[in-house]
Amino acid sequence: MDVWALNLPQFYETKENNEWWGKGFTEWTNVKKAKPIFSGHEQPMEPLNDFYYDLSKIETIKWQAELAKKYSVSGFVYYHYWYSGRHLLEKPCELLRDSPEIDIKYCFCWANHPWTRAWNGKNQDVMVQQIYGMEDEWEEHLQYLLSFFKDNRYLKISNKPVLFIYNTHDLENADKRIEYWNRRLQQEGFAGIYIVEYISTFNPQPSIKSSQAVYEDEPNFTCRFEISNFNKAKRVLCKTLKLTDYQDYDSLYKLILKKRATYDGRKIVLGCFPSWDNSARKGKNSRIITGANPKKFKLYLEKLKNIKRTDSMDMLLINAWNEWGEGTTLEPTKRYGYGYLEAIKDVFANK
Repeated sequence: MDVWALNLPQFYETKENNEWWGKGFTEWTNVKKAKPIFSGHEQPMEPLNDFYYDLSKIETIKWQAELAKKYSVSGFVYYHYWYSGRHLLEKPCELLRDSPEIDIKYCFCWANHPWTRAWNGKNQDVMVQQIYGMEDEWEEHLQYLLSFFKDNRYLKISNKPVLFIYNTHDLENADKRIEYWNRRLQQEGFAGIYIVEYISTFNPQPSIKSSQAVYEDEPNFTCRFEISNFNKAKRVLCKTLKLTDYQDYDSLYKLILKKRATYDGRKIVLGCFPSWDNSARKGKNSRIITGANPKKFKLYLEKLKNIKRTDSMDMLLINAWNEWGEGTTLEPTKRYGYGYLEAIKDVFANK
């Protein structure tokens, strides 16, 4: 089983974020301004040695890749933001693409949702609408993706570039788009495209006929589908009243380890998470999973590693490498140092 991690490229200044949020905004802005909401609450989360890095610098991309390799993380799934020809947060991945000396595998997750003020919890405030085109736009998108797909480091399965898609339910003409991409990729020397669908509140079942796999994004999947009806009702109440939704780390992992959903023969990418606390973005109207620490994370990684299912892929995808604003990061912190990374290495270095 290879360990991969989701990677958020929002840690550098962009023209759009400067216009929308003010000069100098990056993901670190929300992280730094977080406030504790109960006694002993670890906020703000702080990177080890105050390393508030800049992903527009190639040195940072190299640092992430070297750190991942050192601690047995095989690759990154980068969020990819494409809006009918308009790119957002594209620079880190382009730097990686253009630096073949950086030794790390990678692939994309097309985050095909509208661009909103979700960074501070205002998900309904849309700044860039996701508008889907037809064949001309499909080709334009593919031409951009091809510059990555042709990279030897880009993840492929049976000569098919792997593309995760965040919300296939809302992807207009999804089957026709994928048929077109399959045909065009065969012309480019590939066997087609390997689509992995997120399973979520927005997409509870696969929506693309020819998708080959699904990803159960954690802890969101279990907090939506696996918890008790009483806990679901509590979560709804907390959201309605703008109260903090507290969940228990051990209880959620017990449910994760028992999951047995199937998806019409599709492969399953197993998901897990080191910790979760998105109060840096949403304040008191957040979800905080209590009880997380590297020791427990290692225990549950051992159990996940030993799960035997014929429909699971040899891939464990961790949410996330660097979601500091959601309180789920493998990168070293002042509180735990390299603890979460060491847990991965201890379990998977001699897999």
